[in-house]
Amino acid sequence: MGRTGLEAATDEARDALRAGRREVDVCTDLARRTGDPRAAALATCLALGIAHAEAERRLGEPAVASLFEEFGAGEEEDVAVLLDAAFVFVVDRELDAHQRRIRDLLGAAVRAYGKGIPSGLGASLWRLCRTGELARAYLLLASDRRRVRDDGDPAAYWAALVAAGNLLPDGDGIGEAREHCRRMAELHPGER
Repeated sequence: MGRTGLEAATDEARDALRAGRREVDVCTDLARRTGDPRAAALATCLALGIAHAEAERRLGEPAVASLFEEFGAGEEEDVAVLLDAAFVFVVDRELDAHQRRIRDLLGAAVRAYGKGIPSGLGASLWRLCRTGELARAYLLLASDRRRVRDDGDPAAYWAALVAAGNLLPDGDGIGEAREHCRRMAELHPGER
């Protein structure tokens, strides 16, 4: 795809994203139409607002670049799904000091969770923290189904979540999750 082709593909991707299509679907459709999954991925990144140099860096990562060689025609969706799983389409959000403090507390909770945080949870948390969706990340960690691993530190885990919850505004279940974390912190007071 030449420069004009890339611009046209980026405009097409931008229109599809604005219409509510998922990044994976946009990239897949472009790749099928053009026959060039890498250019489709680049256009999708640019349409998301990722800087050209950063998009090229992401697509040049060895594990990502190899996808374009390993998959062929008819496997465009597989490539797009793997690109998404590799966080190629994530738009990083600049966090202010308050948000960085919340993110750091969520990180402290993850470290206190114990070794072997489930990969799906880890990937979700990584994506949510990068995109600034800290309340959603908090709700994942504060779930009443969450149990700290045997090699973890429940007192530190719940204390970090209480502190993070205190910094988040009410709404979307935050108040209930905050109360759950406070109850759990009382059950796991730690050393004083």
